[in-house]
Amino acid sequence: MFAESVALLQIRIRVSSFTGPVVGLISAQTGGQVMYSFDTLEIHGHRGLAVPNTFYRLQERSDRLALVFPGRGYTSQAPLLHYTISTLTVAGFNVLSVNYSYLHNKDFESLEREDQMRWLYDDVEAAYQAATKKLDVEVEVLIGKSLGTMAIGYLLDKHPRLSQCKVVWHTPLILLPELQQQIKSHHPQSLFVIGTADPHYDQDTLAELVESTNGEAVVVEDANHVMEVSGEVSDSLWIIGKIIDSIGEFLGVTASEG
Repeated sequence: MFAESVALLQIRIRVSSFTGPVVGLISAQTGGQVMYSFDTLEIHGHRGLAVPNTFYRLQERSDRLALVFPGRGYTSQAPLLHYTISTLTVAGFNVLSVNYSYLHNKDFESLEREDQMRWLYDDVEAAYQAATKKLDVEVEVLIGKSLGTMAIGYLLDKHPRLSQCKVVWHTPLILLPELQQQIKSHHPQSLFVIGTADPHYDQDTLAELVESTNGEAVVVEDANHVMEVSGEVSDSLWIIGKIIDSIGEFLGVTASEG
């Protein structure tokens, strides 16, 4: 087994099975089911352009909402975010995932970094406003992957009340001073997930951020920026499963719930 590959900072790991979604149906460990539909919200962001998104709406009424901001090329259909979203729905959250259209977008790629960030922030702000006003709910959980962690940093600055949210930082860009400052300034309850082979990983910086947020971290030895390791595919799959267990613990999903 690959158990020794996962080093933990202030994190409790629980070994449990987890059943992912099958076309809008999640079977929990108790034999119960979580039903939801896939919808799309009308969101217009930078320059009035449509912001692609997927809204996972629970069939049973819930006022709990999570926002998911993927990476530029790592979508919400990729394993780490797919099962994170599954865990959120099991925990009783409606989920809005912003599906960027930046990859292979010549207009976006031709811009300087500052203008790219402005585009991102315009889209993120539009998604946040649509979620809170159209759905008339408050956001409780923020999930970001890579570029999406910059989106969360922006939202924390723009809407300080979001510092009360739980935040999962998947492969965060923690070497960027602006993101470090945003996390330290707002110190939301945080779970950091990163691999030691990720170019954005730095042990000392991560330790500072964990301390400043009184947070937790899952550090995976030799995992890269997409949370994969060399060797057997089953090793990477096992790691994803352990990370999802940790997210369930962080969100308060008990074994009886999911």
